[in-house]
Amino acid sequence: MEAFRNALEDCQLVDVGYTGNWFTWERGNLPETNIRERLDRGVANVHWMSMFPETNIQHLVHSTSDHCPLLITTTKEEKRKRWETFRFKAWWLMEETFETEVQSIWESASGDLIQKLEYLKSGLGKWASRIGRLRNWKKKYLTSKLAAVMEAERTDDNLAELIDTKLQLNFEIDKDESYWEQRARVNWLRLGDRNTAFFYSVTTQKRRQNCIHKLQDPDGRSTDVQQEMAEIAKNYFQSLFKAKERGHFEHILTGVNRCISEEDNRCLVRPFIKEEIWEALTSMGATKAPGEDGLPTIFFQKLWHIFGNEVSSFCIQQLNRGMEVTRLNTTHIVLIPKKYIQPTFHTFDQSVYAMSFTK
Repeated sequence: MEAFRNALEDCQLVDVGYTGNWFTWERGNLPETNIRERLDRGVANVHWMSMFPETNIQHLVHSTSDHCPLLITTTKEEKRKRWETFRFKAWWLMEETFETEVQSIWESASGDLIQKLEYLKSGLGKWASRIGRLRNWKKKYLTSKLAAVMEAERTDDNLAELIDTKLQLNFEIDKDESYWEQRARVNWLRLGDRNTAFFYSVTTQKRRQNCIHKLQDPDGRSTDVQQEMAEIAKNYFQSLFKAKERGHFEHILTGVNRCISEEDNRCLVRPFIKEEIWEALTSMGATKAPGEDGLPTIFFQKLWHIFGNEVSSFCIQQLNRGMEVTRLNTTHIVLIPKKYIQPTFHTFDQSVYAMSFTK
């Protein structure tokens, strides 16, 4: 099996995944002799996966063979429109005009911190759209220019132009790698791996694995219809988070001994200071799990000199004065499949991502 995995890696093939029973082969009519294995699977390279990103392989029911048939579908019949949300891209930091753009938008914004950040996100979205089109053109231009320079006869001027063109093109490629590293949420890039295709394959495979193909309602009825799955999810979380009557815990707390000294308590209840805000910010992962606002930690870390004082003051007011947090208290509930088979909500790990300020 190890040799088979190595062969897949050498050919740059990844497992396409599946829905249905976990096994594709079964033999033995008695419990003590019954054997089930996943012997059949679909694999593809990065190029094929990019052409058919919604591919799904279903393990069908079988009765005439030890092996089950595999049904491959390259497109979904029903596709629900997703809302476009703002997401900061790490490669923006590599653009020469980025910091100037942020400074300009921030200085022209009005209102409190939340309102100014919303205004900033709107402005950055428009800027990113313009700069993205320019970057695509620039990569094509530099690629064609490099091909022409490499064909020319070598002179001092030619070599200087060759080096300069390579540097410019590599810088644009670095932006692509930064983007896909952020999407893949792995750290191998800074450890020496500069393979954009690798990060793309990780991202594609993760997106496919996190796709919910089918859900089962409390009555045991399964469905793969988007609207029906959404209704099952809504009912599940409404029931899960519905307020329940609280019991009396006084008798339980009587058995809990106090273990916090007066000195420890003074340290715990003392007012927060601005230095602690920056310390907490720098201890967080730069691009890991951005909040509902779409702004990862690296955004605040790199641009702290522009709005750090306002952010710190806002956080101190929230922490020390106990101000209203309704506008901050927004979260995304993310369902992460524990395995390929996802019939009920019990087979999901549930992670909650809050706004950056809530963190």
